[in-house]
Amino acid sequence: MTPNSLNTKLKNAIRIDRALKFVWQASPLYSILSGFIVLVLGVLPLASLYLIKLIIDSVTGLDFSPDTSLLDQDFSTPLLYIGMACAIGIFTAFFNFLSDYIKKAQSLIVTDHMFCVLHEKSVQADLAFYESPEYRNTLFRAQREGPYRPTSIVNNLFIATQSGASFAAVFGLLFLFNPILSITLVAAAVPGVLLRLKYSEKIYSWQEKRTEDERRAYYFHWMLTGDAHAKEFRLFNLGKHFIDQFKSIRKILNKEKLYFEKRRSLGDFIAQSSSTLAVFGSFAYIALKTAQGTITLGDMVMYFQGFQKGLGFLKTLLESGAQMYEDNLFLSHLYEFLTVKPQVLEPELPCNVPKKISEGIKFKNVNFSYQNSVKNVLNCVNFSINPGEIVALVGENGSGKSTIVKLLARLYDPQSGDIFLDGQNIKNFKTTDFRKKISAVFQDHIKYQLSAKENIFLGDTEQKDNISGIKEAARQTDADKKISSFPSGYDTILGRWFKDGEELSIGQWQMVAISRAFFRNAEIVILDEPSSALDPKTEMNIFSKLKKLIKGRAALVISHRYSTVKMADKILVLDKGHIIEQGSHEELIKENGKYAKLYNTQAGGYI
Repeated sequence: MTPNSLNTKLKNAIRIDRALKFVWQASPLYSILSGFIVLVLGVLPLASLYLIKLIIDSVTGLDFSPDTSLLDQDFSTPLLYIGMACAIGIFTAFFNFLSDYIKKAQSLIVTDHMFCVLHEKSVQADLAFYESPEYRNTLFRAQREGPYRPTSIVNNLFIATQSGASFAAVFGLLFLFNPILSITLVAAAVPGVLLRLKYSEKIYSWQEKRTEDERRAYYFHWMLTGDAHAKEFRLFNLGKHFIDQFKSIRKILNKEKLYFEKRRSLGDFIAQSSSTLAVFGSFAYIALKTAQGTITLGDMVMYFQGFQKGLGFLKTLLESGAQMYEDNLFLSHLYEFLTVKPQVLEPELPCNVPKKISEGIKFKNVNFSYQNSVKNVLNCVNFSINPGEIVALVGENGSGKSTIVKLLARLYDPQSGDIFLDGQNIKNFKTTDFRKKISAVFQDHIKYQLSAKENIFLGDTEQKDNISGIKEAARQTDADKKISSFPSGYDTILGRWFKDGEELSIGQWQMVAISRAFFRNAEIVILDEPSSALDPKTEMNIFSKLKKLIKGRAALVISHRYSTVKMADKILVLDKGHIIEQGSHEELIKENGKYAKLYNTQAGGYI
């Protein structure tokens, strides 16, 4: 991080309005109640302090005998003050209880609100966001700090306000007695707070520098505890290796962090010692004034407790302020994440997406390269997909096939060239409206640990109650046979993450994913390696139905299986980002080019 960017964040740390806005949006009623309670609790300690003085002076100012009872007339005044002090104590306890409950309730609400803010920003972020280490660091810091820091800021603001009100009253009381006492009170509390501010900035800077290491440690933790790596970890006995890697990183991080904590703790000790000296030095002065007869015994107790409580109020006030500063400092990670600018921009005046596609998709002179890469993945790509036409993409790994899919779904925009839908550049459509026209099965499709029904209707949540449509989509891929065999049928949880879940084979999961894609009534269908986990019989069964399933839709298929590819109406052969051949299977075989060689190689080895 550059000095300028750090200075900007330190300036932003002074602002608390953004955190207050988050809290107000989440819980306006609790915010108002908290403000009222703060004012009440700010006044009650001073009243309690003054009543203690009155009690002592009323007792010491009269001559009582050993026979004095609670009912004696002379004891009525102290008894009244004691009753009032008791009432204030009960009121204080009640409002403390109410304050504690409201803080906890507000904390839960605001934390959930902040998770929603994070989730909404995350799902809106461009795909490129997740392919950048810098952005991943930003996300990691935002996830860690964002949910609880706003609540902490507001809680500390209320504590600071309450302590500030109480301190102001005590400060005025001591100032009237002796201005030096009030100045000593302030001087005793300030060093510790300045020290805390200093180390807050140091820890913040350290965390900025070490985010990638913390994220790497979390990555090792995720690998060790999740199921994605479980088979290889056991087969190759990798557990100890990655446990050692995790321990190694955490050891370095903990050592550095403890260094700062040790220095801060030492400073706290020095600051606390100076406060203790100030308290008892003031007590000596107040005791002297009492012995000289300048003030009463009640005054002595009131001033001493006032100094002690005032110091506590001031320390709480300053520490709350320091905590707010620290929270805002770390909350800047969230603001940094929330201000990430999208690369896939929405049009200012979007065009209407065609209700029915008539001309199809057209790529024209499309060039594309990924972030921080000087080499183009696609070079001057031109092709079209007409409604009712199946177009297959073939080529070696890294030739650009999946990139074309991402551009077609407008997960990225090309650096140059254009993509058209019915003659209109897809950049002119609202992204969400355009994507409603597209359905896809990706190579790394999701295994939702949800019911079979939900696994399919996630293709179009607006039709989640269309049970007949869900079952029809499953029958089209033969997924219905497996789902219907479960005791709970389509209400069966798929996967083993939750109770009563039923696991599927890789091929069966893929059939469910294909069913999900066809459940969506989209006019453009993308199938990225849709048959990679299917046995040949199931693959042939699904793709023999493909023409019927398309029903006027445009389909783009990526596959390494040429038994699937040969069914396409048109085949595009990609090589290092260029389309070097295109045509039907028969036409490309006759050309005896790259496609023919790839096909014959596979046919000779597998068919």
